[in-house]
Amino acid sequence: MRSASLTHGADERFVPPQSQETEVLEHLDSAIVAGYFVLIFVVGALLARRYARRSASEFITGGRTFTWKQTALTLVAFAVDPTYMGMAGIAFIWGLYVLQWTAVHIWFTSWFAAMFLVPIYWRTRIVTTPEYLEKRFNAHCRALFSVLMAVILIIILTSALYLGGLLLKQLLGWSLAASIAFIAIVCGFYVIMGGLRTVLMLDVYQGAFLLVTLGVVAWRVLTELGGLTALATLDQPGDAGVPLASLLPPAEFEPLKDTFFPAPAIMLWATTAGLSWLACNFGTAQRLLASRSERDAQKSLLAVAVLANIACFATFAVGVAMRKLAPELKPDQAFMEVMLTMFPIGVRGLLVAGMMAALLSSADGLLTASGTLLTQDIYVRFVRPRASEGEAKAVTRLVEAGALLITVALVPVAARSQSAVTFVQTFFGDVLGVVVALYIVGMFSKRATARAAFVAMISAIGLAIGLDVFTELNFAYVGFVSFGYAIMATLVLSRLEPAPDPQRLENLTVHTLSDAPAPWVGLGAWPGLWKWALSLSVGWLALTGLWEWYIRAH
Repeated sequence: MRSASLTHGADERFVPPQSQETEVLEHLDSAIVAGYFVLIFVVGALLARRYARRSASEFITGGRTFTWKQTALTLVAFAVDPTYMGMAGIAFIWGLYVLQWTAVHIWFTSWFAAMFLVPIYWRTRIVTTPEYLEKRFNAHCRALFSVLMAVILIIILTSALYLGGLLLKQLLGWSLAASIAFIAIVCGFYVIMGGLRTVLMLDVYQGAFLLVTLGVVAWRVLTELGGLTALATLDQPGDAGVPLASLLPPAEFEPLKDTFFPAPAIMLWATTAGLSWLACNFGTAQRLLASRSERDAQKSLLAVAVLANIACFATFAVGVAMRKLAPELKPDQAFMEVMLTMFPIGVRGLLVAGMMAALLSSADGLLTASGTLLTQDIYVRFVRPRASEGEAKAVTRLVEAGALLITVALVPVAARSQSAVTFVQTFFGDVLGVVVALYIVGMFSKRATARAAFVAMISAIGLAIGLDVFTELNFAYVGFVSFGYAIMATLVLSRLEPAPDPQRLENLTVHTLSDAPAPWVGLGAWPGLWKWALSLSVGWLALTGLWEWYIRAH
């Protein structure tokens, strides 16, 4: 055993053994996270080497080989990113009822998309979701949506990289620039070299990793609080006046008030925005279309609805518990505070690695989505219609590299003004309702025409922007108003011109699928879909009722 009485020169600094051990431990978290990045880099390189020589079609689509379980995990990995730490802050402010915001996927959007959208996407064999708009309407609708979606994907990616870099900086002490560069290099390498197949294979495992991470963080803070019983008995009201533990949102309908998703907003806008995320978001559809069968794609949608809500419950529970344990915190610090103060060194590094899995799995999805969108919907469609498979593959790689460089260049803007987050929210409210309206009216109406759809799309976006600029209307109601207007305008204007040729609509509407009876076209591939849809819907309502009964009984 070393003696503390050893003498040293005047210029030497004595470090006690305990301090040396502490210093080593302080670097353990960084070593774990760095090791995780190295692991992903190596595995990504091996997968890229295995898949990079496949055809351009498989490079872009993923090969259509994934089971429903794999697809569900890739969808969860794509949806969950470091912004979930901010979502814990939402629950910190409003309460557990915000879970109903995502519960719409259980009782409505997932089975609706599986029943109606997947069968049409599967038969048209589209590569990008805007491609459907051209098949159903015209190239103008496709081009406009493609550009808007590519821009928003890049901006969301900018926000994700910034938040991920900030996480590494605050938890591990890495510089922001080095953190972002490290993330960009690892993610960019396996995306650009290996394509979607490599991305999806990695996302299967990263999806499972991040679910475990969220579960561990929630378990730790709930243990500190006193368990689920203690959570359920929190009668402290949130900022909406609803008890923090309640799953029932406030029933208020005040369009000019900024309450986060009261019951009317959930019914009107959360359902619309949720459907647009599943139906129109190219990154989501890209994963569905990589499934090995139509039935696998349908099953994955119902599975991801359950998994996503488990992830959201864990995240929101952290926010609610921290409102009780540390009410002096800023809301956005709630999740990070648990990771910083309630876990020992080493375990904390594993948790940060789990959040990095969330970041990488979202960033790679956004990067592949933006690259494929710009290649397929702009370059191949308008610039080089006769481009070979090899050329399309090369251009996709160049576009992805360019998108990554633009994203890194935009990070300082997000760091200074957070304009990226503001733009994302505004875009969702102003555009996604309009876009999903075109999909709905296109799939359910044989009478809707191309010119009417394009005019309705432009005018509805203008209406939404006008409501944002000149009124104080809650963004949720802005989105729903533009959604309703786009549907009505398309149907009314379509009556002013001849109906589309019925032959042109083959496999593009629920009424024109040759091998599936209308309108419940999803039952053709999966006859039991309606039973699962009904069970999940009733099950969620029953769970909500039982939770409310329990908290009132205690």
